[in-house]
Amino acid sequence: MERRTFLTMPLAAMAAPGALLAANAVPAQAAGTMSVPAITTPANTLKGFGHGGKDALALQQIKSLKLDWHYTWGSHPNVTTTPPFIPMVKSARTMLEQDALGYVMRQLSQTKTKHLLGFNEPDVTAQANMTVDQAISLWPKLQATGLRLGSPACKNPASPWLADFMAKAKQKGLRVDFVTTHVYAWPNADDFLNKITMLHEKYGKPIWVTEYAVADWNATSSNPCRYSRAQTEDFMRATVAGLRAMPFVERFAWKTRSAKDIKMGCSALFHTNGSLTSTGRLYASL
Repeated sequence: MERRTFLTMPLAAMAAPGALLAANAVPAQAAGTMSVPAITTPANTLKGFGHGGKDALALQQIKSLKLDWHYTWGSHPNVTTTPPFIPMVKSARTMLEQDALGYVMRQLSQTKTKHLLGFNEPDVTAQANMTVDQAISLWPKLQATGLRLGSPACKNPASPWLADFMAKAKQKGLRVDFVTTHVYAWPNADDFLNKITMLHEKYGKPIWVTEYAVADWNATSSNPCRYSRAQTEDFMRATVAGLRAMPFVERFAWKTRSAKDIKMGCSALFHTNGSLTSTGRLYASL
C-alpha cells in the first residue's frame, strides 16, 4: 500500500485486523526476496514482547500475552523458547566480553531462530553507548552468523545515529535485512503510524518496532503521567491494527514498566503483583 493511500485511511477501518492487509498488501512473491537467508515478509505482522525475567512469574507473564515471539535484550532465552525467541547482541561489551554471538550460535538447535537483533539504543549513554564507527567495525561479525540481521535499535525513528549507520553500512556493502526502532509516543495513532511509514520510506527496508508504548517524559512525582489508561488502550488498538495493515511491518513489541512508574504507568501490562492489567489483557487479545 502506498503511503498516501495508507495515511488517508480512517483508523476505524483498521479495527478489523487483516482487513486492509487482505485488500491492499503486496503478495509475498511480488515483494522481492531477501538476501541471506531468503525469507519473505510474513502475511501477518507478528506480536512480540521484551521480558528480561528469569523466574516462574516471567514465564507466566510471557505465556499470558499470547505472543508470536519474544526477546530478552540478550543473546539467550531466560525461561522459554515458546513463543519463539529472537536473540540480540545488546552492546559491544556483551559481544566482546560476554561471548554473546557464541551463545547465539550454540543455541541455534534449541531456538531455531533465523533472525538476530543488533545493538540496543547505541545512541543512549545508559544503553549500548556506541559510536557509529564502532558498530560498523563489529557488524561483519554479526553478519557472519548468516542470520537475518536487524539494524541497531535507536531511541526513535528519526535518530541521526541510525541515519549515519545505515549510510556507512551501505557504503561498505554491509548487510542490514530489516530496520528496528523504538517509539515512545503521546497517544496519537496517526502520528505514530506516520513515523513508521516514513522510516520505511527512508531506508526501503522491512520494519520491526521492538519497543513502543505511550509515555509522558515530562511527568514528575507531583505531576504524574497526563495520559489515561483509556487513552493508552485506544492507542494500542489503533496502532496494532495499523501496523498489521502495513505490508512492510514484520513485527512489533509493546514495552511495559511498573504500573507505578510516573512516566509510563499508563502503559503497564502487569499489576505490581504480576497479574495482567486491563492493558495487558487487551494486548493479549489483539
